[in-house]
Parts: sequence; structure tokens; C-alpha cells
Amino acid sequence: MEKRSRGSWIATVRGGKLAGAGLTSVTRKDLFDLGDQIPTVENAVQLFYYSLAWGLGTRAPRLHQRLDGLVAHQEKAGQLLVAAWTLVQDGAPIREAYGTLITNRGAGRIPWFGPAFSTKFLYFAQGGAANPRYVILDQVVSKNLRQDAWPQSPTAGWWPETYERYCGLLERWADHAGERLDGARPVRADEIEITLFRRLRSST
Repeated sequence: MEKRSRGSWIATVRGGKLAGAGLTSVTRKDLFDLGDQIPTVENAVQLFYYSLAWGLGTRAPRLHQRLDGLVAHQEKAGQLLVAAWTLVQDGAPIREAYGTLITNRGAGRIPWFGPAFSTKFLYFAQGGAANPRYVILDQVVSKNLRQDAWPQSPTAGWWPETYERYCGLLERWADHAGERLDGARPVRADEIEITLFRRLRSST
């Protein structure tokens, strides 16, 4: 793969809504549509870029460092993103796909792309799955989990086994929530994640 400058790389992969000038919005559906594509290097880096834009918002803290980390390790980053995305599509164990991007000690294998953004990438890499197995975990959600459900949960640097346990927990909660609705509709694990995220924000 030819090594490119940050500007030429981003110009090639961002496309779509983020290709133009001015402010725009990126929705979860936009990213799920990207996740439905074939996991090539360019598609994977585009999904990486869009997940950053979606997660960072208009303030975009440390965006330049994150993009510089990607560009400085283009070949390695491309391979890791494609490998993780492929594992998601193949239904591999959650800790295996997550462990492709994060070390056993909770550090990012791609500079400036740590655990929280790796979970966002994996979440959207599922595409428009009816019942996502991978769900987003960030400091807001993890701090809220500590309140009454997981007192000893780490608030950053989640290990692969920890992230897998978290996804399993939210899947079980989603199943219980569906049962309480008497089968009126299934409840998705990401609905639980969104509820956890908003709950802490509304109480601060």
C-alpha cells in the first residue's frame, strides 16, 4: 500500500457527507451503512474516520493527533482495522476482534485510537445488524455502570475479557427488558448502552 500524506489520505477515504466544506451531521445509520461494505483497507479507514467524527463531535478533541497516528502507521493500521472488521463479520468471539485493536493490557495498537473508539469502530463494523453483539463502551457508560451494577468496573483501558463481559452483560439486560415487554418487541443491547449514556449525562 502506497504511503500517503494525511491530507491526501483523508481526501481519499472520507467521502460522502464529510467530503464537503462546512458543518454537517453524521448519524448512526450513516456509519452502519459504511459497516455494510466489504472490509477493504480504504473502507476500513473510512469507517475509522467516520467513527472518529461521530464520536468526537464538533469540538473534535485531539483530532489531529489521532489522524497523525493513523497516517504514521498506515500499513499496520489498515491491516488491523480490516482484520478486526472481518472478525466481526465472521462472528468471532468478541474478545478476539477487540483484541485485534487493543492489547491484553488495554492499550491501543493504533496510536491515539484507544479502547473507547475501538468499541465504536467494532459497533459500526457490524453494519445494520438486527441485534448487535458489539456495543460502545466509553468513560460515561463505564462510570454509570459503577453506580449500581458493576462497582469494580474499570473506567478506562478495558481489557479484551472485560469488554467481552460488558457486551454479555448488556445483551442479558436487553433480553430481560424484552421479557418485561411480554414479547411486544425485542430490545437491542445498544438501546441499553444509549440509556446508560444518557442517564449519567442527565444527572450531572
